[in-house]
Amino acid sequence: MQIAKQLQQHRKKHNMSQEDLAEQLHISRQSVSKWENGTSLPSFANVVAISELFDISLDELIKGDENLMKELENGPKMNKAGFVVVTGISLAIVAYIFLTAVFHLSENNLYNWITIPIIVSFIGLVLSIKWSNIDKIISKWTVALAIIWITLMMIPNIYDIVAGFLDGCNHR
Repeated sequence: MQIAKQLQQHRKKHNMSQEDLAEQLHISRQSVSKWENGTSLPSFANVVAISELFDISLDELIKGDENLMKELENGPKMNKAGFVVVTGISLAIVAYIFLTAVFHLSENNLYNWITIPIIVSFIGLVLSIKWSNIDKIISKWTVALAIIWITLMMIPNIYDIVAGFLDGCNHR
């Protein structure tokens, strides 16, 4: 039996809507709908989560679904977040080597060169996020960690702004 039918049967057996299942798996209701109508397949992590949620074996859940078996045999694919992190770190290392080796930029000069691109890319990132869906994908821990990260990232910038302002006031 295909995963789509298995998923729908077990979901209904447990009196769950697609929305309920989506909330349990921390995904969108549309993803569950696509799995159930056969237009997409769940990731391995989601197959495991479904297996645990409905208390059925992985074998029972995926047996007979050739497409899913092939997908799982090909191994896990990197998700968008993983791609962003790996690509960003790789490009940062290459850029650091290039800018320090070719242009012999110091840390201060390097910071001056990247300030505007940082601001522009951050604004672009903030504007590109679908904020209406954010509550569905972010846990309380993620919110706490994001607040801590933003706070720590902003302290040096605020220090520089205040120090620059005070230095400018003292030179008048």
